[in-house]
Amino acid sequence: MNPNFVFILSAFALTALVVAVVVWSFLRNRVTQESSQDKANTKIYQLQLLDLEKEHAQGLISSAAFERSRAELLGRMLEDTALADTHADKKTQRAWVSAVVVAVLLPVAAMSTYMWLGQPQGLERTVVATEESDNFANLEGMAASLAQKLAANPGNPEQWVMLGRTYRALSQFDKALPAYQKALELAQVDDIALERAEVLALMRGGDFSGEPWAVIRQVLAKDARHFNGLILAGSASYAQEDYKKAVQYWQQARSQLDDKAQAVKGLDDALSKAREKAGEALPAAKGVSSSPSSAQTSGAVLSGRVSIDPGVKAKMAPTDVVFVYATPADGQKMPLAIVRKTADNLPFDFVLDDSTAMNPASKLSSQTKVTLKVRISKSGDAMTRSGDWTGVLENVAVGSRNLKLVVNQQAP
Repeated sequence: MNPNFVFILSAFALTALVVAVVVWSFLRNRVTQESSQDKANTKIYQLQLLDLEKEHAQGLISSAAFERSRAELLGRMLEDTALADTHADKKTQRAWVSAVVVAVLLPVAAMSTYMWLGQPQGLERTVVATEESDNFANLEGMAASLAQKLAANPGNPEQWVMLGRTYRALSQFDKALPAYQKALELAQVDDIALERAEVLALMRGGDFSGEPWAVIRQVLAKDARHFNGLILAGSASYAQEDYKKAVQYWQQARSQLDDKAQAVKGLDDALSKAREKAGEALPAAKGVSSSPSSAQTSGAVLSGRVSIDPGVKAKMAPTDVVFVYATPADGQKMPLAIVRKTADNLPFDFVLDDSTAMNPASKLSSQTKVTLKVRISKSGDAMTRSGDWTGVLENVAVGSRNLKLVVNQQAP
């Protein structure tokens, strides 16, 4: 018998059993609770908590900063929902109408929950493609809601930071930057200044020169052991291929963490990669040999040649900036690996691997398939602008070579 049929039949049987029990309870005596919770507001805080947990897991924030930010978020969530909500418990008599409603809605809710939390791709893989677009839609809705709140109450620096982080998650760095700037105008906090500096560097395709580095040095001048300052200094050094400096900064940050801290693994991986690039021996205690990198041995490389459509070439200036980068195939926009050249080099060969990662904690070797892109920017901004010329190859298997990437499309 078809395994999918067995699964569906079993699910329906169990659902019918649960519905029968619940309907019986409704017909016997039902207690309902009416609530007017502001669902959209609650969802915003839930997504922000998830974002905070991801940053902590990647080693971007310290455990102390994580717990403090988490407590603040939970406190604001409870405060906001408490202001909007009223609760009243009511006892009701047996009601056939309610029973029928439950009998219909419960199976629908069960199926919806499975589609959200389960793995429906086991039955139909095509539905997975919509998941990422839904996540981006949620983030865009969250950003719109936060912006509306701040228009009415612009004096809340925490919400400006939340708005900046939301735009950053959407890779809308040009919108994230003024949100962080507004937060800094309301509260001179070093961690906010560092986040803004990182967003500014991301706008430039990972270039930390100028203001981003100035902010990092200013923070470390006040506190040489500032955890987030050390982390970002390491990332900036790594981006500039100063791997020995990256090791020094990240090692200072690592010394502040307990071996059981959640951020340790990501930071240790980054340190190992930086040491390898710097030609340093890896710590024997970690059981890591000096053999070729896992990215090389596993074939986590993309290589090929970038060219430009003859009809487009005349519209390019020699100084236009060319970005070649790979993003996850599921639709996430943050580059896993990137190289940057100028248009006068076209056509040119490219190689993307873990050594060209913007963030050592998010590497090409972590993916099996990616979207490969090329974009030519007159401004040099990392964000796609109207009029930029692009080329795309979708669902590219990591390890592919001799790829042909052609600039032949213009962004609307």
